[in-house]
Amino acid sequence: MAKLTWKGEDGPDVPGPSFTIAFGGIKFPKGEPVEVTDKDTIARARKNPFFEVSGVPGRPPKDKPDEPDES
Repeated sequence: MAKLTWKGEDGPDVPGPSFTIAFGGIKFPKGEPVEVTDKDTIARARKNPFFEVSGVPGRPPKDKPDEPDES
């Protein structure tokens, strides 16, 4: 199950909103993962710099690059 986390939109001197509504009405509280099953929504979130995507089967987490095969 994929989880999308909205990173927020804080400014340098002003905190941003505590949540956003995106991708057709899904509520994303800032910093809290929300489970999503729609593949199109997951693909759109991957391209959006304000979202972090985790838990997608078959794909490494974004912060861990592929390890070279040492065989």
